[in-house]
Amino acid sequence: MAERGVWLIAAQATTPGRTQASAQLGFTLRSVLLSPRAGFAEVFRVTRKREQAGTRPVEGVAPYVLSALGGAALMLVWLKLGSLIGVREVARSGFEWGYLIAAGVAGALLGLVAQLVWGYLGSGAARLAGGDSNARDMRVVWGASAFPQILGLAILLPLDLIIVGSDTFTSEKLGDSLATGWAALSIAFSLSLVVWSLFIFVRGVEVASSLPPLKALGVTLVGVLVLAAIAGGSVAGAAALGGGA
Repeated sequence: MAERGVWLIAAQATTPGRTQASAQLGFTLRSVLLSPRAGFAEVFRVTRKREQAGTRPVEGVAPYVLSALGGAALMLVWLKLGSLIGVREVARSGFEWGYLIAAGVAGALLGLVAQLVWGYLGSGAARLAGGDSNARDMRVVWGASAFPQILGLAILLPLDLIIVGSDTFTSEKLGDSLATGWAALSIAFSLSLVVWSLFIFVRGVEVASSLPPLKALGVTLVGVLVLAAIAGGSVAGAAALGGGA
């Protein structure tokens, strides 16, 4: 009985801390979305406090979770867009849900690999441009800028599947006018979220490296090249996993 009481007290003691941490994460992500400069300044302030306190990992696990989910979301955007522009030819009969799930997992892994590579290349590029940054902060920028993609994954994907169904990820011509209209709107929203992520990314690089906007944009191009280089070698395989030829 006494042991049970100890566990109950411990649970009650840790719950407020977890709730506060979740609320802080939500507030920080909201700040990054709406006011990236102020949001990233707060993120790096908290990161420095964690470093001084000896917390490991210093940046927490959130940037890596965001990067993985963002990578999966971007992979699904590619599968939709690739079918639309004719890069992927996927018949309705060739579509399999297992392949789609595997492609999402592959996107998550690619996102994490790109994040780790970017940490070192991005900080190096920032120093060459006259800034001052480190790999940790650049990894945080990568993860936080993926958040708009997660919004798309949570909102657009369910609607895609409800309105269009599995044909969202095939090259079959949609006969229903509602499905056709939504498919076009969904891709437009997805691309808008990609632009939003890029904007947040540039602002994050700007704050992390103390560079002016134009130089931060130049360093961002390094990030785009990192993602393109890593994903480029995997696109054919991912398309095959998604049922493409």
